[in-house]
Amino acid sequence: MSSRLFGVGVSGPELTEAERGILASQPPYGVILFRRNIESPGQLGRLIAELRGLGVRFLFLDQEGGPVDRLRDLMAPAPSLRRAATLGVARRAGELAGASLVSLGFDVDLAPVVDRAVPGAGEAVLGERAVSADPGEIVRSAGDFLAGLHSRGVGGCLKHFPGLGRARLDTHQALPVLEENRHEEALDLVPFDALMGTARAVMISHAAGEDGLPASLAEEWATIRLRDILSFEGVAFSDDLEMGALDAFGDLPERCVRAAMAGCDLLFVCKRIDVYPRCVEAVEARVPVPRRTEAAERLEDYAGHLARLQKAAPGGETIPALTAELRSLADSAA
Repeated sequence: MSSRLFGVGVSGPELTEAERGILASQPPYGVILFRRNIESPGQLGRLIAELRGLGVRFLFLDQEGGPVDRLRDLMAPAPSLRRAATLGVARRAGELAGASLVSLGFDVDLAPVVDRAVPGAGEAVLGERAVSADPGEIVRSAGDFLAGLHSRGVGGCLKHFPGLGRARLDTHQALPVLEENRHEEALDLVPFDALMGTARAVMISHAAGEDGLPASLAEEWATIRLRDILSFEGVAFSDDLEMGALDAFGDLPERCVRAAMAGCDLLFVCKRIDVYPRCVEAVEARVPVPRRTEAAERLEDYAGHLARLQKAAPGGETIPALTAELRSLADSAA
């Protein structure tokens, strides 16, 4: 079923009747939630229970800490990975992120960010989301955060391959073009190469090479560089295919087809769930069966990875206890 190659978003804290019908008829691999979907632990628990009942297998959240903190209003502010790394508590930050997600019913944290904080580019565009310009420091801190997530039974995902550190534009709004520079490109790839075997998931960005084609739509990046050169065997997630960086590359179904053909295994449609059925139909009609089968097998492998993490994790921690620890960590990071 091609719908199982998608991750989708929903509009608010409760499902609409239209959303229920779409999810029941074409259940995706997972649903990604945002702050617009989260009001209280009770409300979130009901929403997640309903999503599971409709056949949704996995729940995703972007819980990086700092400026991307979906649980800020529900629990307590979480420090950015950059700040946690500076304090030497990246592992604990990952543990708390993982425990928080488990306590609320999530399976995957779309983190850590391993883009470089390049002066005049990623440092300004990504801000606190980027740990350092030094790839070695990124590997150490992101590796600790990832280990913390895994220890609590939550999967992670490295982003944004092949690196947004040299991007001078935000892909949410526009298409950044990275100039060809083999030395800088090699530095961008160091954290991915070092950690992707552990993470088992990589998110493909919309940054373009000098040919103007976004990585998420480019076989050169999403397959040849990632698979053939770096030998990655895990799953490749697209970044949100609704972002402004892709405005010139067709409508949403067209982008989904192009991303799948390029090598993205999971296709994220984060807002326009009304268009999602047409995206599924386009992928079903235009993406060859072998490519869809390959993507589905990688997603199943990742599901097995998540199951092993969950089986090995300790018992859940209470929300009040986690909130107190997060506040303590935030206070130390202030």
